[in-house]
Amino acid sequence: MPSNGNRSGGRNRASARAAQTLIDQFEVGSARRRAKIAGGLAAFAVALVSFPVAVLAMEWATALFVAVALGAAAGLVAAVLTLVWPVARVAWHWAGELALLGALITIYAALAVWVGPFGSLAMVALLVGVPWFIAPANRFLNRWGWCMVTRHRVRVASDAFMEGKGVRGSVRPLILLARPTESGERVWLWLRGDLTLDDLQGRLVELSSVCWANSADARLAGKKAAYVVVDVHRRDVLAEGVTVPVSAMLDGIDPDSYRDMTVVDEDDEGIDVTDDPAVQARLDELTGRNRRERKPRQSRADKAEDAAVERHTEGPEEDDGFIPAFI
Repeated sequence: MPSNGNRSGGRNRASARAAQTLIDQFEVGSARRRAKIAGGLAAFAVALVSFPVAVLAMEWATALFVAVALGAAAGLVAAVLTLVWPVARVAWHWAGELALLGALITIYAALAVWVGPFGSLAMVALLVGVPWFIAPANRFLNRWGWCMVTRHRVRVASDAFMEGKGVRGSVRPLILLARPTESGERVWLWLRGDLTLDDLQGRLVELSSVCWANSADARLAGKKAAYVVVDVHRRDVLAEGVTVPVSAMLDGIDPDSYRDMTVVDEDDEGIDVTDDPAVQARLDELTGRNRRERKPRQSRADKAEDAAVERHTEGPEEDDGFIPAFI
């Protein structure tokens, strides 16, 4: 009997985890409680505001009925929106896949009217399969496909991080948009309390591992502490070859206007880049050859000191009447 109990308990835990993959049961219960509160507050606020306005146009009994009806409608709308938020959040996380599926179904239904079900199925298969064999389309689909995968992997990593902190599901982060970059993908998140930027920055290795990437980094995307951007790096851009457009840089330059500089004479003191007088004049202007160098102005004391230094260095002029001091 204990063994059967353990098996049933294990199955229950496994089924609960499976159910929490898309919609967390704890979040559903929390949404119900929030729906009751939001519906009551919305109904009371709308009724309180609409009754004085309605009294100005009708009798008080009719105005009271209208205010109560409007409040009930507003409360119902607020409660429904709050209650379906877990489903709406999951639908938002799968928005790309749902949009593609809807587009394929629409195309299939439109083609089925003209070529029949089997012909439309073949055309949809060609529409889906052929772009993967075209290099530009393949790169485009591959990069944006990884964006969809990364959004789901970031969600899984966020749930794991919150489980490690002991909190569960009620304030999961909202995974916003994602776009491809040169090194991988960039995902924007809106954190909601239980998960912070410090938590992400402290577990970047786990985040990159969950996302099947080489590395990852996280930083603020704006002034709000909850608005965060995560960069997932799958490729090392610096390790790949960088294309230098040499042909575009040399476009418009006549190679015959320059002399061959591959052979240099040993007796040459220098190499003339070009014999064009205009170019030589420009080079002289840049190097300052055509400018007369000006010496800095010196005071009389500086001039006298320089002259004394020169006399001391050169020594007295030799003549016939000069007698050294040591004689």
